[in-house]
Amino acid sequence: MPVTPPDISASDLDAAAGFLRSQSDLLITSHVNSDGDGIGGGLALLGLLRQLDSRSQLLLQDEPPGDYDYLDGWDEIIDLGNAPAQQHDTAVLLDCPNFDRIGRVGDQITTDATLLNIDHHPDNERFGAINLSTDVVCSTCEMLYHLAMHMGLDIDRPIAEQLYTGILFDTGGFRYSLTTPTSLEVGADLVRRGARLDLIADRLYNNATFDSVKMIGRAIDSMAMHHDGRVATMSLTHEEMERGDSETSVNYGLWIKGVEVTALLKEERVGHYRISLRSREDVDVSAIARIFGGGGHARAAGCRQEGSLDDVLTRMLAAIEQMLP
Repeated sequence: MPVTPPDISASDLDAAAGFLRSQSDLLITSHVNSDGDGIGGGLALLGLLRQLDSRSQLLLQDEPPGDYDYLDGWDEIIDLGNAPAQQHDTAVLLDCPNFDRIGRVGDQITTDATLLNIDHHPDNERFGAINLSTDVVCSTCEMLYHLAMHMGLDIDRPIAEQLYTGILFDTGGFRYSLTTPTSLEVGADLVRRGARLDLIADRLYNNATFDSVKMIGRAIDSMAMHHDGRVATMSLTHEEMERGDSETSVNYGLWIKGVEVTALLKEERVGHYRISLRSREDVDVSAIARIFGGGGHARAAGCRQEGSLDDVLTRMLAAIEQMLP
C-alpha cells in the first residue's frame, strides 16, 4: 500500500513527472563526494526511468565509494574521470541545494540546459526549470519514492533497496530529527517491497576499514571542549586524512552530556579545511555553515575555510557562540 505523501506540491509533482516522461536521454547527477542519498537516489531514478524506455546515465564527479557496491546497477555509475566529453541539454540534479554542488560535472551541461532539481535541503535555491524540493521529506530518496508513486511506476526490490539506502543514510538509521512518521512509513513500505534492512544497515554502519576506525580514535584524541562544555571540537591533519574515511567522527562529540554543537575540522590539503557540524535540537548548524558559504540541514551541515588550524577554529567558535541559546 503506497504511503500518503506529506505536503508536497501537486503541481511540482506533475511538472517533474511530465518532464521525466517527455525525455528519452537524461543526464542524472548528484553532488561532489556523493553519499547514500545521492548514489541511492541516482540508481533508483535510473531504474524508474527504464520503465519509460529512457536511455539515461548517472554521472558523478568523483568515483563513488565502494560502500555502496551492493546496490543493483552499481557498475553503471560513471565518474568524470571515465566519462566521454559531451554536452547535455537536459539533466536531473539530485540532493543539490544549488547548481555548483555538482562540481565539474557542470562543465558537461549546456548553459541553456533544462534542469530538474530534486532535493530536500531547506536552503535549496530552486535553480531548475522544474523544482521538486521541500524539507518536509527526510531525504531525496524519500522524495523519489513519492514521485514514483505519483507516476504509477513500479518499485521493485532493487529500487526499494536503493531508496531505503538513501533514507537510512540521511536519517542516521531513523535517529535524526528530520525523520518524520512518513519517513518511517516509507521505510516500512520499501522493506515490504524487498529491501533487506539488515544487509543495508550492516553495509552502512558496520563496514569501516581498520584505518578509518583508527582515524576515529585520532579525532577523539584531539577533542577539546569550549563554552562551558556546550561545544566539542575535533581536528584531523592532512596526513591523517589520507589514511581513511573520517565522516562519522564528528558524531562522537554529541555522545557527551551537555554538548550542544560538535565540529570536526578536516584538513583536505595544507591550509584548506572542510568542516562538519552537528547539533542537538536547540542550535541550527546550517545557519553557522552559511556564514562561511556552506549549508546543509539544521542538525547536520558543513562548510570550507582556509587558514591555519588556530585561525579557522577561532572563527568557527565565534560563529557557534553567536548561535548558542
